[in-house]
Amino acid sequence: MRHLDFDMDADEVERRRQRIRDVWDYRPVDHIPVHMVVPVNPHGYTVREHFLDGDKQLRLELAKVKASWQMVPEGDYIPGMRPDIGCSGLATAFGAEVHWADDPNQTCWIKAPIIKSLDGLEKLRRPDITRDGLVPEGLRRLEFFVETTEGRIPVSGLDLAGGLNVALDLMGAELLFRAMREAPEALHRALDLINDVWMEIIEASIQAAGGINNLTTTDFPDLWFPEGKKGHTSDDVSAMMKAEWFVEFSRPHQSRIYQRFGPGGLHNCGPHPALEHYLDHDPPITAVDVAHAYSAADLPRFKKAFAGRGIIYLEFGLRGQQAVDAWRRVMELMTPDVVVIPIISVLPPEDPPALHARFLEIAKEYARRMNWRSATPEATRCRC
Repeated sequence: MRHLDFDMDADEVERRRQRIRDVWDYRPVDHIPVHMVVPVNPHGYTVREHFLDGDKQLRLELAKVKASWQMVPEGDYIPGMRPDIGCSGLATAFGAEVHWADDPNQTCWIKAPIIKSLDGLEKLRRPDITRDGLVPEGLRRLEFFVETTEGRIPVSGLDLAGGLNVALDLMGAELLFRAMREAPEALHRALDLINDVWMEIIEASIQAAGGINNLTTTDFPDLWFPEGKKGHTSDDVSAMMKAEWFVEFSRPHQSRIYQRFGPGGLHNCGPHPALEHYLDHDPPITAVDVAHAYSAADLPRFKKAFAGRGIIYLEFGLRGQQAVDAWRRVMELMTPDVVVIPIISVLPPEDPPALHARFLEIAKEYARRMNWRSATPEATRCRC
């Protein structure tokens, strides 16, 4: 496993990256990038097997990269791998335990909150990231992925959730929302500590990867983010709370990530009570990654809030013609103001090249309809 068994044209990878740089800057391109992934599981591993075994996980990631690169040669897929220990790794560093259900194809979650009262917020102690919870295995796995592929394929950061998501794991939803009302200062101190540890892990991840530009982002997405904008946070809790609480408890803590690692993106599957505040971090960010199933109803508001400056990565979760029809509806709605990059997962029997061709036709029309900023030499060199 020390060498890849397939070739990737470095010039073609760079052309695809340049198209991403251009659309992030709202510069003209000939089509909106279509991120089509072909997941394969030739070894038949269960979810639990590849979560618990780094070797098996790497085999699956390499199989995905190979299939996505080779089966859609005219696509925009940028190779990336995801070292994954589950979305509760940071919570385990603070002492939470994970639980596996009987179904081997179900992911793990936190067994039970470890903070039982508001007073417990003050008792939270800083963990040792070299020893505590799943974090050491995550860092080992990240370094293993990079070493095995000799750095030819960038890796994502670890899925550490961060901020309110970790607080939710540690204390449960009811106590978390009580803390927002009854103990906001204690909650802010806990969030500061969580972010301190999170940033320490990101720094260790950057070192393990051989530099921040060898990461797709500092968080879990294996979507390639442009240089200088690698910072990413996850905030699914914001789907459950009013916008004012996002401004008070999410945005200032997440801004620390963007200040250190670059103003990149934010994840929330949806819905989005606070979307009007998403881009206005300090510094302002550029992108969000969301799920179509939970975000479609919010797209008209996204169009107004993101016009001319925000990028939406939209994971469709639909198959075949349903996905194509949904992509056309998105194009009709969001042009000429907002770039939406579709994320589609297609199995080999579903004819990925044919489906990509249908997505690409709409992506070209999308680009023609857009109100782009003035073209520059950099903007046009990827128009291929």
